[in-house]
Amino acid sequence: MAKRGAISRKSAKDKDNRPVRWRRYPHLFLIVCEDEKTEPYYFKQFIGLFPEDTVFLRAVGTGSSSLGVVQRSEVEKDLLAFEANKHVDEVWVVFDKDDAEKSSGNTERFEQAFKKAKELNHKVAYSNEVFELWLLLHLKAVDANKELPREEIYLQLDRSGKSLDSNFAYIHGNTNIVDLISRYGNENNAIERAAAILRLKEGIHPIKANPSTTVHILVKRLRELIQYYSFIPE
Repeated sequence: MAKRGAISRKSAKDKDNRPVRWRRYPHLFLIVCEDEKTEPYYFKQFIGLFPEDTVFLRAVGTGSSSLGVVQRSEVEKDLLAFEANKHVDEVWVVFDKDDAEKSSGNTERFEQAFKKAKELNHKVAYSNEVFELWLLLHLKAVDANKELPREEIYLQLDRSGKSLDSNFAYIHGNTNIVDLISRYGNENNAIERAAAILRLKEGIHPIKANPSTTVHILVKRLRELIQYYSFIPE
């Protein structure tokens, strides 16, 4: 992320807390995440990059699994539309595979999450196994032909983090990993690596495509909007 322009947490926080002048926003963007901390924290950093009164970005953490995230996205979209008294332009859901393959019930809910999102016209950014794969790709490449359990992802994040900052310690759920990625990571590399992995997994169901992530598609969309609204004549 840092290589695409440093993201200021202060500016994002300040902008997020200002009184909202809804009529001035031409684009409402909603992201509903599985995780309650790391994922919303990561996406909220983009708020400060949008030119004033262009894109209103709201990132919501749910603590729910895949299908629950999609169901919650329908509620959050209605709430945002009511609050703004206007149409919500884009809704993305962000969830992980986690242990979906370990029981028939979890597998069904994971598959239903994709179907429900399609019905709602909400876009999906999934990760197999976990969102932290996307963060790891900012720091290093991974072997797309070798399954990568979440414990190994966490371990590699810890090792990579320590190599950059001797005081760093990866703790799952601690947002300091996002701060580290913002400072030392390379978003362009992460996008290229995620896209290359996805090409190799073409035709493979997401539940079996370990490792893989489509978070880069969501990030590219955010970058497109930042660029678009940055060059609109006043």
